[in-house]
Amino acid sequence: MPDNSQPWLRYDWFPAGHELIRQGGRSGSLFVLKTGEMEVIRDGRFVSSVNRPGAIFGEMSVLLDQPHSAAVRAVTDVEVYVIADALKVLESHPAWTLQIARLLAQRVNATTALLMDSQRETSDKDRLVLPQNVFAQWADPQV
Repeated sequence: MPDNSQPWLRYDWFPAGHELIRQGGRSGSLFVLKTGEMEVIRDGRFVSSVNRPGAIFGEMSVLLDQPHSAAVRAVTDVEVYVIADALKVLESHPAWTLQIARLLAQRVNATTALLMDSQRETSDKDRLVLPQNVFAQWADPQV
């Protein structure tokens, strides 16, 4: 249970099916999963599900000062810690900001790897492959 002397931190519980973060909305809060499973939905499409305690949601919106890029919904009943006015809290806790930066760097790294794999598969299928003798003729003007 969080220390109640911190007005920006509260414990909360949400039932399965509850949308904690609405895509396009702004909450200014970070959500830290304690127990349960949540799913991330973007433009109506499933992105991922997370059940790892300590998982953070809402950080991109807070750090970029933009609307939430995805919705986050409870798959099961969930317990979360809610950090209200998260930007102000992160400014006063640089170590937390560094941990979130590392998390985001890991996500960018994983996304880049998936993108590269996807591009490799696409370009291998769509690549025009000419017979070897065609290239040999291009190199030899006598042919």
